[in-house]
Amino acid sequence: MYVSDQELKAIMAELGDKMLLIRADASVAIGTGHVMRCLALAQAWQDTGGRVIFALAAGAEEVEERLRAEGAAVVRVSGELGSGEDASETAQLCAKYRADWLILDGFHFSQAYRESVKTDASRFLLLDDYGERGPYKCDLVLNTNPYALDAMYPKREEQTCFLLGPKYALLRREFLRSPMRSPDVPATASRVLITFGGADPHNVTLRVVEALQEVSDVQLDITLVVGASNPHLASLRAAVERSFHVVRLLSNVDNMPQVMTQAELAISAGGGTCYELAIMQVPMFLIAMARNHERTVEAYGQARAALAAGWFETLARESLAASLRALIGDPRLRKELVENARRMVDGRGAQRVVEAMLRRTAASGV
Repeated sequence: MYVSDQELKAIMAELGDKMLLIRADASVAIGTGHVMRCLALAQAWQDTGGRVIFALAAGAEEVEERLRAEGAAVVRVSGELGSGEDASETAQLCAKYRADWLILDGFHFSQAYRESVKTDASRFLLLDDYGERGPYKCDLVLNTNPYALDAMYPKREEQTCFLLGPKYALLRREFLRSPMRSPDVPATASRVLITFGGADPHNVTLRVVEALQEVSDVQLDITLVVGASNPHLASLRAAVERSFHVVRLLSNVDNMPQVMTQAELAISAGGGTCYELAIMQVPMFLIAMARNHERTVEAYGQARAALAAGWFETLARESLAASLRALIGDPRLRKELVENARRMVDGRGAQRVVEAMLRRTAASGV
């Protein structure tokens, strides 16, 4: 059923009090990426007048305050992640709060889990990154990765709609409202941002800081951004003290767009931060630090939207330093990376997803 833009506005007015329940998790092992990309979707839902509840398991304390500050309610799920008890609690929450949509974002939500929480009362969106979780048994499948193509989903279920690719990239509103960095590309990228998400369990940040010690022909101004729950703060503080570059360590940052605006080069992983850097027009040097990031890093590299360094364990200090030194001194390449990345992301991804959800609601006759 196609719904015109004019009809969509009328639907949005009618559904102003609709409830969105988001089931996602954050921890040192999982990171914060699942919850934070869902926050972008929550914000877009709130922009239509709807309400949002996040259902989180233990370990997500770092993000709770942020979610509540954004006007979302937070409730706890006590069952083991992905277990039958977890699914039962989530289904009960859907019923208790009369959720119109349920969103699941996490690798531990199996097919059996998804079948357990599916009800006639709530429509259901699944965030997917691999294309290997069918049959999906849901209303919408969202895969925002740059490698997400129709060919990944050859066996389509009639009741399921697939939203694929970076046009659906989920960007929080602070990135959409923040001024972008200057389009000028300096001859030398001396201001370097290093960010590997909220957890960085393998301490890839330290590996990069040590590699930059080998870049001795230019004075760098380095900013390290780490999560409050990062378990490696002591080793990072020690590295800051012994570096001959200017290095500052920031923890639990709440002004990431402003931090990115100051950067002339970002060294990061292959998660949602890539979309943030893309729209902020910061050239990217990407290192895969989790298996679910490998294809993303490779896809950005193939699109020449980032310099892809590969898997972190394979990077020797000398070769990593050589690659970074070359990019730091190559303004033409950095400009090309920025232009290609910016073409992938226009900032309307979360809005497009919510529009698809509302059209689905309308098609269901609600």
